[in-house]
Amino acid sequence: MDKHSKKIICIHLGKGKKHDYRLFKESRLPILNTTEVLADSGYQGIQKKHANSKFPQKRKKKNPLNRQQKKKIIYYPQHG
Repeated sequence: MDKHSKKIICIHLGKGKKHDYRLFKESRLPILNTTEVLADSGYQGIQKKHANSKFPQKRKKKNPLNRQQKKKIIYYPQHG
C-alpha cells in the first residue's frame, strides 16, 4: 500500500488454502532493500530475506500487551 495515497500497489492470489508467506514467496515480488515491509505473524521468515521488515510486538502468556505496545511495531534483525 502506498503510504501517501493509501492505494494498494500489488496483490497476489492463489487457489485453495495456502500460508501467507508461501503465497508471498511464490509471487516472486521484487522488493527493494529501501522498501519498508509491514507484516503480520503470517509472514514469519520474511525478515531472513528482507532486512527492512517490521512485525507487531507479540504478547506473552502471562504478560498481555498494553495499548501502546499493541500499536508499536518492532524491527527484527537481519539474518544472513
